[in-house]
This record gives sequence, structure tokens and C-alpha cells, in this order.
Amino acid sequence: MKDKKRRIIKEAKNIFRKKGYLLTSVADIVEASEISKGTFYNYFTSKEELAIVIFKQEYSVLYQKLDREMGDQTRELKDNFATCVELLINFHMKNAEILNISFSQAMIDDDFNQFLTGVRLRSLEWIKNQILLVYGEDTRPYVNDLTMLITGMMFMFVFASSKTEEKDRRIQDVVWYVLNRMDAIVLDLKKTGDILITEDDVACFIPNHLDIKKRRMVELRKTIDTLLNKIEMQEVAESDKWQYKESLNALLSEINNRETPRDFMIQGALLYLKQQAPKALDREIQVLEAQINSLL
Repeated sequence: MKDKKRRIIKEAKNIFRKKGYLLTSVADIVEASEISKGTFYNYFTSKEELAIVIFKQEYSVLYQKLDREMGDQTRELKDNFATCVELLINFHMKNAEILNISFSQAMIDDDFNQFLTGVRLRSLEWIKNQILLVYGEDTRPYVNDLTMLITGMMFMFVFASSKTEEKDRRIQDVVWYVLNRMDAIVLDLKKTGDILITEDDVACFIPNHLDIKKRRMVELRKTIDTLLNKIEMQEVAESDKWQYKESLNALLSEINNRETPRDFMIQGALLYLKQQAPKALDREIQVLEAQINSLL
């Protein structure tokens, strides 16, 4: 069964690349995968759900690359940032059709629209965090403005350069041109103290479904904190306490830091806690499991 699902995903990727997402039908995917429509719907409820699965896979790979590049200690942070911004630009250009769907189609699957909105916001949040890392914590009051400026400048320059020859080289030129301009902008904002986009403004950009997820993450952290405190009070070996705490930290890290949390990691950690942790923690572990399921 898994082989069929993998084949559907593989063929759908090929067809999306050749025909474009909007021009691809379920019938095209079924024919290329050499399966029946019934088999397709055993795995996916719609073309949109299949596209989300594919996009999440590629998005997960992208952020693994970004984390690896930003962690490269053989180069300056700004060089790492430039490489990562180039990766982001190339990713968004490669997937421009899908990323722009909710702007061009009024009638679109709501879950798909929500997912795409989350993708765009995740990219902005990642750039925001890297700006703080590269330019320093003292840019925090202006970081929302800097994020909008850097993304706006880069993508407009790339759009203007996209039809020229040596497009890839032009993207590199754009990245460094904009980053060099950012140096001057950062100094100016620190000097003038001008702030246009506040945290309240940013909160207005966040759709309700993402706001709900943020609140659920807060509740999850509270439950984990409660469990960590209760573990300390248990009369068990210190080595066992350490194992329970590490399982909780692994769960939080997996859900908090990955666009596509790995189900086997989450279920493995939960199973360990349910089977091995003291009975006094059963209630909190049940609450933890329910909260995690509401986030996935």
C-alpha cells in the first residue's frame, strides 16, 4: 500500500512540474500512476490534499537545508544568511504557481488556502529570526520593518530579473545587493528609532487558524512544564527521570521546530511515556497526547 502511495506522489510531482498544478486533474494523476480513481481516493481526498502532502515534504527538506546552512561555522553569519535567502528565493520561484493560488482563485479548498498562508508566514518568521541573529538583538524593535523591507526588495528585484539571461547569477547579485543596502537601513533605523509595523500590526496578519495553533502550543508547553515538575517529585531513579524529561523535550522540539513533525518520533516518545512513566503521571500524559493530536 505504501508503494502505491509513493507512486502517486512521485507521478503527481512530475505532472505538476510539466503541466502546472492548475491544469493537472485527478484523472491525469490516476493515469500516470496506473491506478484506479478508487485507489487514489483511498489515499487522498482531493488533488489539494495530495498537493499539501507533496509541498510539506519539499518544505521540510528546504528547512533542513536552511538549518544546515545557517549552522555552517566555517563562514560568517551574513554569508550563511545570503545562501539561505537564495535558497528561499529559488524555492518560492520554483513553486510560484502553487504559492500564488489563493491570490488567483476565489474558489479554493479552505484547508489548502490555510496551509499556503502558513507557508508564507513561516518564511517571514524565519527571515525575521535570522535578521535578529545576523544584525543583533538591538534590531528587535525594528525587526518587522526590516523583514518586510528585505523580502519586498528581494522578490521585486528577482521578479524584474527573472526574464534576463543568467537568471541564477542575477539572483546571487540581488541577494548581496539587498543585504548591502540593509546594512545602511539598519544603521538608519537605530539612529532615528522609526517604527512602522508594530507587533500588534503583525498579529493582524495572522489568520485565526494560526492564532489557534499558537494558543494550543502555549497550552502544550504548560502541560510539559507541569510534567517536568511532577517528574522531579517522583521517587524513581535519577536516570529514569532524565529519560522522561528527554522524551518530553524531544516531543516539544519535534512539534515546535519542524514544519512537518515526524509521526514515528512523536508516537514513539508518547508510547515510551505511557508505558514507562509512573502511574501518578497518567492523567497529565493523557492530556499531553490529546494536545499533541490537536496540533497535528
